[in-house]
Amino acid sequence: MNITEKIIITDTNIITDLNNAGLLEEFITIKNVYVSDLIKADELNSKTGNLNTLKKAKVIIATEKQVLEAVNLSLINKKLSMYDLLNYVLARDNNCLLATGDNRLKQYAETNDVEVIRTLKIIKLMTTHGIISKEIAIISCQKLKENPRTRIPIDSIEQVITFLTKELTSVS
Repeated sequence: MNITEKIIITDTNIITDLNNAGLLEEFITIKNVYVSDLIKADELNSKTGNLNTLKKAKVIIATEKQVLEAVNLSLINKKLSMYDLLNYVLARDNNCLLATGDNRLKQYAETNDVEVIRTLKIIKLMTTHGIISKEIAIISCQKLKENPRTRIPIDSIEQVITFLTKELTSVS
């Protein structure tokens, strides 16, 4: 899995998490990170992240056929929104990673052969590819851990902090 070689279709959970971690600008400006046109138009707002940063999000335009498929899939899969399923269809059709914090969407996508990436994996990949330092990644994980709106389990965040700290001390 390489964050710089595949397009990553993101949902608002990921964007909100990365905003709370202080990494939204770095993530949005990766050349292969896209949001769907409908997500950008309908779901990205000041509650999701900094509006000036969100304006920089590159857009992938859904075709009418893809939107119709997402609508039809949402009629069958009542627990997933049309937007969730549109992200899934776009990721599938464009051979992309699907970045989501939604467990139901993750299960659905993986069951249907779309690779899923989550916030903590994004942070680790951003360090691996030199987009951010390990020190910044640790600080960002601490911010997630301290934010009451973070939906990521605290023990998962602590595992990443421990992993990154060990990597830092082994290099020193």
